[in-house]
This record gives sequence, structure tokens and C-alpha cells, in this order.
Amino acid sequence: MSKPLTDEIKIKIKDEFIHGFVDENGVRKFPSVDNLVSRHGVARATLYRAATKEDWQKQKNQYQSELQVAQDRERMDRMLDDGRRLDDNSIQIAHAMLATVGKKLQKAISFERDNPSSEAISASELRELSYVAGNAQKIGKLALGQAQEIAKVSADVSNPEAFNRIMEQLDEVAEQRASQDVGSVH
Repeated sequence: MSKPLTDEIKIKIKDEFIHGFVDENGVRKFPSVDNLVSRHGVARATLYRAATKEDWQKQKNQYQSELQVAQDRERMDRMLDDGRRLDDNSIQIAHAMLATVGKKLQKAISFERDNPSSEAISASELRELSYVAGNAQKIGKLALGQAQEIAKVSADVSNPEAFNRIMEQLDEVAEQRASQDVGSVH
């Protein structure tokens, strides 16, 4: 025996049909009219008549469209935030790479000034530093949105020794930054 479809029950059923409900697992469900008949124990013909007369399906479709737009907007905002963080991190890495190259070059210049007869930096080390500096510039420009100036961002990883040295330099920069951050907190 079905329950009578009072205004109070009809409002609740209509809300569940249009807006859905959250089940015990926290998942939003959008039941059909037949599901709602079973769930609330009301007469099927009476509920169908009310749903048709008040055009619940159109309201449900409109709500779901608005919900989708809101979810898309939220997703886009998250992606924009992630992109900004990635760009900020890339710029910091580029600055660290350039700072490391600058320190190495300054050290070499100072050494050669004090020891004019010796070579502080070999041609291959200078070439590796220029690759690092060029890649840092490309990374920074890409993060700043100047990608049209970049044919492709690449690193010379064909020479494992050079790559390992660069990675060690990046680790040193990270350690220096971490120790500076800890020192500035105290």
C-alpha cells in the first residue's frame, strides 16, 4: 500500500530528483522517478503526474548543467593555481641554476686572477656551464610565458658525468637555500 503524496513528501522527492542526494558512501546520486517511488513508497502514477506537470526533468537538466559549469570552473581554477605554482618553482630553479653558474664563473675568474699561469676552468666545463645557463634561461622564459622564443627546452644528458655534476650543483643550491631558510628563522 502506497503512502499519499502530501505536499511535504512531494517537495522532498522533487528535491531528491532534481538535486540528487548523497548516499551513505558520500556519493551524489540522481534517482529516477521509479527509484523515488520505491524509496518513498508513494503511488507511481501520482508521482509521474506531478513530475510531468511541474517539468521536473527540465529542472533537473538545468541543475546538472549548472553543476557541470561550476565543476568545470573549479577544475579550471585548480589547474591555473597548479600552473602558477609550477611556473614559480621553475623560475626559482632557473634562478638557482644561473646563480650556481655565476658562482662557478666568479670563482674561476678569481682563481685565474690570483694564478695567471694556470687555467681555472677547462673549455668543456665552460661549455657545460653555458649549457646550464642557456637551459636556465629557457626554463625561466617558458615559465614567464615567452615560449615563442624557445624552439625546444633541452638539456645535455648525453654526457652522464656532466649531468651528474649539474644535479650535484642543484642539490648544493637546494641545501644552501634550506640552510639559509633555517638560519633566517632563528
